[in-house]
This record gives sequence, C-alpha cells and structure tokens, in this order.
Amino acid sequence: MIHGFVERYITFRGELRTYMVYVPREIETLRPVPTIVHLHGRGESGDDGAKPMIHGIPRSILFNREWWPFLVVMPQKLKQTELWPDEKDFLNAVLAKVEEEYPTDPHRRYLTGLSQGGHGTFTLATKLRWNFAAVAPVCGWCDPAVAAKELVGTPLWAFHGAKDEVIKPSGSILAVEALREAGASPKLTLYPDVGHNAWDRAYFDEALPKWFLSHSL
Repeated sequence: MIHGFVERYITFRGELRTYMVYVPREIETLRPVPTIVHLHGRGESGDDGAKPMIHGIPRSILFNREWWPFLVVMPQKLKQTELWPDEKDFLNAVLAKVEEEYPTDPHRRYLTGLSQGGHGTFTLATKLRWNFAAVAPVCGWCDPAVAAKELVGTPLWAFHGAKDEVIKPSGSILAVEALREAGASPKLTLYPDVGHNAWDRAYFDEALPKWFLSHSL
C-alpha cells in the first residue's frame, strides 16, 4: 500500500473529480485504521484536488507526522460560493469509495473542518453515510437550535479566534451554549488574540488528535 499523500479519483455524476487521502505508515499495524474527514475552507475550493492540503491537518502532518496515525480523507468542493451541504452527495460517494479501498475503522471515524469546513462539520455531522465518534469544527457556524437537536449525542470540540471578523466567534459560542442547554458537554476553545486563522492553533495542538482517539462508537 502506498503511504503518504495520495491523489485519488472518482467519477461523480459523469464528471471526474479528484480528492486526496493521507495514508499513515502505521496503517498496516493499526488495522482497521482510525479515519478523519477533513473539510477545507472557501479559498481551497476548486477542481485541482490539491488545495485542500494547504491548511489544517494536512499542513500539521508535514511538521508533526507522529501526531496523526489516521487515514485522512480530503475532498474538495468545486465552488467558493457553495457550502459543504451542497456537496453532501459527493462526500458520500467519496466515503463509499474510501470504504472499498482502505481498512477504515467504523468505530473511530472523525469529522473536522475550518471556516466553511467548520460550518460543514456542524451541519453534516449526522447527515453523511458515516457515523462519527467525535467532531471538531474550527471557526465555523451553524443554526444553534438545529445543532442542539442533531449534535447532542456527538462529542464536539469547537475552536474559534476571539478576534475573528470573517466568521464571528458567536458562530461557535452560540452552538456550544445551545448544546450545553440541551444536556451535552461540548468543549470550546477561544483564542484571545487570534482572528480568522484559528486553524493553525487548533491543528498544531497535539491535544486534538489525542482527543479524537479518546472517542469511539
């Protein structure tokens, strides 16, 4: 099996599309392997397949490979103006193909994303073909009332910059408050001096991958 960042292809609705998969060296000894679905932000949209590796977990892997003994699935949405829920069917097609090609552990699957990907994490956590053991939206947003209903049973750790002017920190704060009022125990990390780029702090913290691995279905 080829390890590292691997370019994969899928024909979806008659169109050839590219997505990336990170295959850890440990995959042979960690069968079945824990798996993360990583949703990128607005600026990484397109059809090249590679831009989703610019930020977040892929970048952290380059510096801290030992932190991430996960299969990491990095799909790419086509348009900056569309949000991840618009790509739900494409995501499900990618996840189905990943199931066929890799020994992903159905009990240890995790969802995370930044900016538009944070919104996708909030809104799609219970709507995809996979059940996720834990989710981590970074500088995302959602309808708090919907989150309180749909995510109350899902371990969640939200991250946001307190000085974010692109997506106000209330995007995460209100969702976490609603979940707590519903009886859940979500985590929230607010970075006091950080703007929109909360992802470098979140994904370059070893506590996050450890937290993922502490949860299973």
